[in-house]
Amino acid sequence: MEKPSVFILIVVTILSMSSECHETATVTSVINDNRVQVVVQRSEACGACSARGACQALGGQTKDFLLELDNTVGAKVGDVVRLTLSEGAIIQASAILYLIPAIGLLALALTGSALAPAMGMQSDQGAVIGALAGLVVGFALSWITARSVEKNRKTIPVITQVVSRHSD
Repeated sequence: MEKPSVFILIVVTILSMSSECHETATVTSVINDNRVQVVVQRSEACGACSARGACQALGGQTKDFLLELDNTVGAKVGDVVRLTLSEGAIIQASAILYLIPAIGLLALALTGSALAPAMGMQSDQGAVIGALAGLVVGFALSWITARSVEKNRKTIPVITQVVSRHSD
């Protein structure tokens, strides 16, 4: 029997993730009846999350940030709410942010190296030029992909409950 490749194992692992990451946030403003703005303050819970490495790489656990989300629980200004995001969404975002540019860099570096002699350059020069072009193309594709993934709303946290009501 043939051993599965590392790539297949990684894909199966990512697809089989069903756990979720949870965080609390404070409602800072009600935009309309069905949208609120919340500020997320990173907590110690991030340290226990198995996706913390990907989240930290995306700028998490060090800064507070604002989100505008659907208000499915009737939250009001000052309420503390629970946000839920699947670990798969965090890993997907990490792959978009890092994997696409890395593939672009490597692919065009190899292409530049192979085509350099035909253009009267040394292979190393072609590889450097190709790598820079691949990085630019990779980040552009990453940005385009991120915009389209954002529209499917699976990568956006969801308010799942009001943890505590703000007393007036």
